[in-house]
Amino acid sequence: MRRWLQLAVLVGSVLGWGLPAAPRAAERIAAIVNKEVILESDVDEQSREAAARTRVDPADSVAMAKLRREVLGQLVERQVLLVEAARLAITVPSEEVAQETDRQIQALKQRFPSQLEFQAALAQERTTEAELRKRYADGIRDQMTIQRLVGREVQSKTTVTDGEIRAYFESHRDSLGKRPELLRLAHILIAFEPDTVQVRRARMRADSLRAMVVKGRPFEQVAAEFSDDPSAKGGGELGAFGKGDMVPEFEMVAFSLKPMEISQPVRTRFGYHIIQVLERQAATDSTDERIRARHIMVQIKPSEIDEERARKKAFAVRDSLLKGADFAAIARRYSADSATKDSGGVLGDIPVPSLPPNMQEALSGLSIGEVSVPFKREAGYHLFKCLGRTPATDYVFADIKEELRQLVLNQKLEEAYRRWYERIRKTVNVEMKN
Repeated sequence: MRRWLQLAVLVGSVLGWGLPAAPRAAERIAAIVNKEVILESDVDEQSREAAARTRVDPADSVAMAKLRREVLGQLVERQVLLVEAARLAITVPSEEVAQETDRQIQALKQRFPSQLEFQAALAQERTTEAELRKRYADGIRDQMTIQRLVGREVQSKTTVTDGEIRAYFESHRDSLGKRPELLRLAHILIAFEPDTVQVRRARMRADSLRAMVVKGRPFEQVAAEFSDDPSAKGGGELGAFGKGDMVPEFEMVAFSLKPMEISQPVRTRFGYHIIQVLERQAATDSTDERIRARHIMVQIKPSEIDEERARKKAFAVRDSLLKGADFAAIARRYSADSATKDSGGVLGDIPVPSLPPNMQEALSGLSIGEVSVPFKREAGYHLFKCLGRTPATDYVFADIKEELRQLVLNQKLEEAYRRWYERIRKTVNVEMKN
């Protein structure tokens, strides 16, 4: 795919409604909403972008005609909503638009292999990041305005009662399926441990990359060029996360940093990390503390010798367990999973369908108290012990009440929105030209 087309498709997919094309002379009009004109060229362009996103064959005239009608309908709907928002004097502060624009520009960058590829796409499109940011800001302001409008006029007025949830449960009981079988598991991770030479080399490289940043080279530039993590293409951006989302060693340092402070290299089982916190989000009554951070990672890659050493150790550990060694004690001594080793390797209740496909049959076949053979995964070899099981059963109301609440609420919101939209559409002059 040509870079300019890739950029256009990504912009359209992020903003949803798409971006207007530059006006051209003697353009045909597709629709008029009050005094706002929707051009045929806008509909055509956004139809092509939608076709690329949804993989509709442009040569399929029937499918493209249907898609074009849908796109035109969305553009008309968008403009009707903006007219209603203006009537009700609903606006969005500029600083909130700027924050969301920054977030979405970063998300767009992460979908390119590198910063250089992103810049090349901009150049081929004959635009700049500043111009793209302005186009984003215009679309995002409209999007956020519409969200506030719908939130005030529809969402805030739509509620679900326990009786409605109960009625839905009773009428759909046969289609809800069963609660999957749960396995209560503990595990021991025998990690692939690189030799000391590799570890020392990785630490030296991490120190060198940190020095580049400290001396003034932009963090995101160093991450994009040198980090071994997939986040490198977005300048090392990890987004916002809370405690429990990352490995403990990483979190312990990240949550201790002040905004824009650069950590010393932090060792985890993935390698060394240089962390910079961009923003701290304080805990509220409904949310825990979160931070937004980025990192540069120096991966420590195990060799075949390292993997073979871990395999032999895993089988030796299993032999000792089969001879009666205490699983929890062995986990505390040998497991490389710092999140579970102190609890004796306990993972908790795991739904069988959520297990990796190649492990489901073997683990679901374990008897209570039985230890599995070692399973090779990305970080090393895992030994599992079955601590208990809960068979698949029919759902009871209390189990899924909150999930059903959201499902019923979504249905009511959709119905309420459609009724409300059709009502306000009658107050707006809409002329369809084709």
